[in-house]
Amino acid sequence: MGWEFAAFLIGALVLSTMLGMWQQGRYARSVNAMVGEHRGPDRLLVTGRGLGKLRGTIVMLVVDDPRDEVIAARVLRGSTIFATAKDAPELHGPIATLPERAHDKQSSKAIEMALGQLKATRARVKDNRIVAPPKVAGGAKRKVQR
Repeated sequence: MGWEFAAFLIGALVLSTMLGMWQQGRYARSVNAMVGEHRGPDRLLVTGRGLGKLRGTIVMLVVDDPRDEVIAARVLRGSTIFATAKDAPELHGPIATLPERAHDKQSSKAIEMALGQLKATRARVKDNRIVAPPKVAGGAKRKVQR
């Protein structure tokens, strides 16, 4: 047992790193797709994860802040790197009843974490909201010649 074990160990570490990066890339693409689909004022994207002994769950929620309602939700559930984010229409609706709509223990944990993130995000952006000035009807823009 010489260099073969070291080569095997290094190969396993490289493979593990590559698969982890691939999984992270898939998660990032899923989050970016949700952002692209639901971009708008007063919309917040929050995520949460619930870990179990063998499986885990990640929820991604788009919240319409003034209505206090989930308008889009995806759930990534599984135990392997091949888990994919799937739409979860059962999570759409008012924030107040969101924990009751969870199907399992890991989803409940993930929703609790996402709601904690929502509370922190609301506190952080409360005073930093950018309000666009109202547009004047019939206001003409002048072309400036240089």
